[in-house]
Amino acid sequence: MSSAVDLTIAQRKPIVKSGYQEHGKTCCAVGVPVLRDGALFGVIAVQLAVRADLDLRRVVDEVKWALPAMELRLVVRDLNEGALSQARARAAVELLAGALDEPRWSVAAATAVTDFCDRLACDRVALGRRHRRRSKVVSLSHSGNFQRSSELVQRIADAMDEAIDQGEPIRMPQDSDNTLTLTAAHQELIHSGVPRAVLTVLLRRDGRVTGAMVLERGGNNPFRDEEVELVEAVAGILGPVLEEKRLNDRALPVKVVAEIGRFGAAVLGPRKAGLKAAILLAGVALWFAWTTAVPFHITADARVEGEIRRVVASPLDGYVASAAAIPGDIVAENDILATLDDRDLRLEIARWNTVRAQRQREYETALADRDRAAIGITATQISQAEAEIALLEERLARTQLRAPFDGVVLSGDLDQSVGAPVSRGQVLYEIAPLDAYRIVLSVDERDLALVGEGLAGEVILTALPGRTFGVETGRVTSVAGVEDGRNVFRVDAQLPEQTNLLRPGMEGIAKITVDERPLLMIWTHGLRNWARMAIWRWLP
Repeated sequence: MSSAVDLTIAQRKPIVKSGYQEHGKTCCAVGVPVLRDGALFGVIAVQLAVRADLDLRRVVDEVKWALPAMELRLVVRDLNEGALSQARARAAVELLAGALDEPRWSVAAATAVTDFCDRLACDRVALGRRHRRRSKVVSLSHSGNFQRSSELVQRIADAMDEAIDQGEPIRMPQDSDNTLTLTAAHQELIHSGVPRAVLTVLLRRDGRVTGAMVLERGGNNPFRDEEVELVEAVAGILGPVLEEKRLNDRALPVKVVAEIGRFGAAVLGPRKAGLKAAILLAGVALWFAWTTAVPFHITADARVEGEIRRVVASPLDGYVASAAAIPGDIVAENDILATLDDRDLRLEIARWNTVRAQRQREYETALADRDRAAIGITATQISQAEAEIALLEERLARTQLRAPFDGVVLSGDLDQSVGAPVSRGQVLYEIAPLDAYRIVLSVDERDLALVGEGLAGEVILTALPGRTFGVETGRVTSVAGVEDGRNVFRVDAQLPEQTNLLRPGMEGIAKITVDERPLLMIWTHGLRNWARMAIWRWLP
């Protein structure tokens, strides 16, 4: 018949198997699967001896008529199991609620054992913590203070050790099918007074046993299987909760020491080869960084400026007549940059030429008349007119603004200002020479103490990223400025070799070599300075 059952399970439909011998008789078997919502719950199989009047179709129909009764029993079983599961879950939540609400470990443990004692009708519930391969009772139900050295407490701790050492819960009276479990300590606890029923369950966290819980009550009321399942389920949640609260309640120094010990155990233990390799590599890298000295550089923003900057200002009040140069133009000495309107000056020169001609005629008339007084007066007037003309011609020449030397125009765009008025002394152009530059460094105040005259370095400009230029620091100014929210000081640097690739206004990054230091000192330079300031700020 077993083959008929297997065939029914495989095909999941009614089958009839006939013509096989069993106990010396020719038999046949009928198998009908019990299905519920498409799932196979079992098989109804009937074995019959073969007879002449045997109607197999009728047998199959009768078996099918029995299926509703079987399905009804399955429904009743599921309902009972669901109700039991709900009741068990409700009881577990009620047992855990009090312990979860308490922030401190000792209070949470006391609350848990008291709730277990009340809800499971126990006489006493004890909770212990595993420490150095020994159990220590930390909480007793309905008892805030108890003597940990008393004989009863020691027996409870021994019972906890017995269950923990075997790695399984112990229930007394012991089940008849569980005679291999050692229960000497539990027997001693039971017979120390009135016979009792005892249940010891383990508390775990991350697979590691952290303690145990011992429940006791009268011997005439032993712990049932469903109660054991409930206690074990609650203990599976209670163990991690209590251990987490205990770890959080430790003082900060204790936590630090524990973490160091845990890390040391992981490093020295037989596992975590990756961690050991990482620590070894970190140690080698640290040793290399401490023993290897490299140049220590200070980084600063750099800007190219002309060695000198010459201002071309308006020599007189007037108007812009024309503009021949704009910023960026390269000009030669005496090249005209711009001209001012000279019409008024030319009219004034023409007027004084007329005055001089008139005085010249008067002078000639006085000579003809031999009038000494008139000769002296007209001669003086002629000299005055010539002086005025010379002054006006000089002013006329100055209306042409010329480059004072070969260089590049830095500022002054008068091309859009033709006809605009200018006043005497107004700056119209700035010119720098082409063959004399300097580098201006903006050094952060945190690095200023390391900078002095005569330090060598290199600069890379944004316009020429493929080339480096050597520099040598010069004067360090004592006036601070603000750039990008930082206090910086200006340091002038000279270019040992001049080049025609540079232009005033170029910017870049400079690195000044201070000395040679270990890599570790260089990497932690900023951190050490910050730590010194922080310690100084917070020290009383």
